Amino acid sequence: MIRKFILPLLAILDAGIAVFMVLQGNQTRPVAQPVVQSTKAPFASYIFGSGIVEAKTENISIGTPVSGIVTAIYVQWGDQVRTGQPLFKVDSGDLQAQVPPALTKVQESEANLAKVKNRLKVGESLTPGVSISAEDLNNRRFDVSIQEAALASAQAQVQQIKTEIERRTVRAPLDGRILQMKTRLGEYAQTGSQGTPLMLLGDDSSLHVRVDIDENDAWRFQRCAQAMVFVRGNPNLKAAVRYERTDPDVVPKVSLTGDSTQRTDTRVLQVIYSFDRAALPVYIGQQMDVFIEAPPVGATKTQSEPSSAPCSDDATKHAGGRAAQRRKN
Repeated sequence: MIRKFILPLLAILDAGIAVFMVLQGNQTRPVAQPVVQSTKAPFASYIFGSGIVEAKTENISIGTPVSGIVTAIYVQWGDQVRTGQPLFKVDSGDLQAQVPPALTKVQESEANLAKVKNRLKVGESLTPGVSISAEDLNNRRFDVSIQEAALASAQAQVQQIKTEIERRTVRAPLDGRILQMKTRLGEYAQTGSQGTPLMLLGDDSSLHVRVDIDENDAWRFQRCAQAMVFVRGNPNLKAAVRYERTDPDVVPKVSLTGDSTQRTDTRVLQVIYSFDRAALPVYIGQQMDVFIEAPPVGATKTQSEPSSAPCSDDATKHAGGRAAQRRKN
């Protein structure tokens, strides 16, 4: 009797659960709000490119002309340095040991030169052909020339050693700020190209943003068109940028944004814009979203090879003005 009632009850319960699950699945779920607000294009027709912030001198990798142990570091992260200021020093003990013998050789050459000069002075005071032969007098003059050459060689050797010692101190090639330090006391500094530079230097008094424009959009790019940059994570932080230059060659894209349409074999035209570092709270190496006003995709008119003449301030300084006016209208 109990089994007779349990089986129908379980069937009804299963049916109820199935109906509940169907109703739950058909409900419209709330749309998840994006963690970061998306950037809205300031132009009706535009080219989009990802950009990376760099110093106006670009980021200069500091190396060393001679491999060796780092024995002194004269700067710290973020220090402002002047042209010629010492950055770090590579061990020069082997060269320092060569200085005393080289100086001794100079002193010996000076003494020998003084000796032969005195002999020549005595010979020139004698009567040629009577007290001294012409051949002996010429030999004394020749000895003076030889010792002068020996002294010059010894002095040059000392100067060469001092120059090599000076080369062990790496100095700033220009005014700028220390952006990175990857060398420490006691480490071995290697010459040549390195994946990680010993130091990174750049003039950040004004910042540049290097924009990668897909080669498929390169024909639409106009050098004096308006352009705006947006800080990723906060689209309300934006600034107009000024065109600086276009790298003349199209290169493989090395900074991917993660977009599924991008491929590792994508090639890009790199365009450099500048902006005042006080305009945006950004750091060197930070990625930004860049919008450049451009003709529509269906346009057939293309521009010729850009000239080297700078763009006018009206075309770049007030970027976004006409776009804002269009939105207002």
